Order: sequence, then C-alpha cells, then structure tokens
Amino acid sequence: MKSTKCVECGFVGWSDVEKCKACGAPLGQRSHDLPTPTPVYSSNPVYSSNPVYGSNYERADQQEGDKKGLAIAALVLGIIGFLTIGLLGIGAITGIVLACMAMSKAKRYPWLYGGRGIAIAALVLNIMSLVSFVPMSIIAAIAIPNLLASRRAANEGSAMSSLRTLASAEVTYQATRGNGKFGTLQDLAAEHLIDAKLASGMKHGYIFTVEVTTDEMNYSGFSVVSVPETYRSTGTRSFYIDETGVIRAGDNSGGPSTKMDLPVGNDSDFYNRSRRTDYSAQPVY
Repeated sequence: MKSTKCVECGFVGWSDVEKCKACGAPLGQRSHDLPTPTPVYSSNPVYSSNPVYGSNYERADQQEGDKKGLAIAALVLGIIGFLTIGLLGIGAITGIVLACMAMSKAKRYPWLYGGRGIAIAALVLNIMSLVSFVPMSIIAAIAIPNLLASRRAANEGSAMSSLRTLASAEVTYQATRGNGKFGTLQDLAAEHLIDAKLASGMKHGYIFTVEVTTDEMNYSGFSVVSVPETYRSTGTRSFYIDETGVIRAGDNSGGPSTKMDLPVGNDSDFYNRSRRTDYSAQPVY
C-alpha cells in the first residue's frame, strides 16, 4: 500500500484517505510524486550507537593508518636476530615486545596505526630466533670448554716439541760451533739451528727461556724453561729440559718448572709407592 505526505503539515499517511489525519487538509499529492530521500553520512569516522540502522555508520578500518614504525622496527630486529641467533636473546625479546605493541595499536587505532601483517611476521621471526638461541647456547656451553681444552693440549704438545728441538740444537752447537759450550737462543738462531719464531722466545702460546751455566770445573750445562703465556688460557703446565734430555712438567700456576718436577709421562703414584724388598730367589729349571 502506498503512502502520501500532507503538503500542509508534512504528516505521512496512507494514500486511500482523502484528508490528512493530522490537520484535515485534502491530500492531493501521492507517494510516487515524493522525492527520494538522500542518505546523509557523517564525516566523523566514529561508529554510531546503532551500527545497523544509524545513518552516520561508516567503517573506519577500511584503510590502514600511516604509522608503521613499530612494526618495521620489530621486523628489522626479527631479521637480524634470525641471522645472528637472537643477538644473544636480547634482540629477540625486544623484537617480540615491539611486535606486540604494534599489533595492539593497529587493533585499537586502525585509522592511525597500520602494519599489522608486518608485525605478525616480525613476531614469528623473533620467536624463531629466540627458540633457536636456547639449543645453540647449550651446544656452545659444551663445545667451547672442549675447544679451549684442545687448544691448551695442542700448545703444550708444541711446547714439548720445541724443547726437544732446543735440546738437539744445544748438543749440535756444543759439538760443532760452541767449543764445548752451549749457546743462548741468539747463538742458536745465528747458526740457523732453530727457526726465527722460536728464537724470539715465544711460540704457540708459550714463553721459552734458555740459561747456560758453567761450574767450577769448567763444565758447561744448559736449561730451557717453558711457561704458558697466559695461565689456563694458552696452557696449564710448565716444562723444563736440560742437558740430560729429559722433559719435566708440572702445573705450577704459571710459574717455571724445575728439575724437581716429574718427567713427562711418568705417574707420580708409581714413584711414591713402596717397593718390595723381600723377593726370594726362585729355582730355575
């Protein structure tokens, strides 16, 4: 059924009546002659109290805001953290916080803040870098001490090899060029009996010192002492060798070894054990 609007008072009624029910004026204008109402939209991007029937309803999240700094910063930290195993965990945690802040702001103020997708990607990257940091830390905690121990063992092996080289060079120098006497590091280097690096007194984390002695009977001797350059880092044991050719070693807290130390490869318990003296002769058949 069609409606009719009164031209006098504006009351809208049914078109089957002849007079307006409000003012009694005759109804001469029909509903099909009425202009089509034009909807009015509010320019304020705020939802009306009635989002379904309100005439000023407009969705504010149809376009993202321009502020994406937090999301981009979180993404950069996520990429760097993923390539560097979380920057020791600090960068990954910072990236997670920034990503959460960016997602929260993009949800609460979508017309100001954008980059929600960037923030989600940054959050995933930072979580992955943080998760990978834990097993890598465990592996490093196991591998690094073993690596340092291997380095110390290699330096100690090189130090003993250098002591043997110096002892051999001293014997050669005494027999051929020293007129029965031993020489210093400079003397051995001048005769090309040792290499230049060993002649400098420092090689592979150890410091070498050569001392030549002569007693009252004009007997010449020598002693070579090797100590770690940095105790517990480049080496633990100190070494000693003399004209007897026996290498002695001891953990002297970085101090020099002496001829009172035990020879290398000998068990101290073997020398400290009591020896049997009550052996009886056994018959031989």
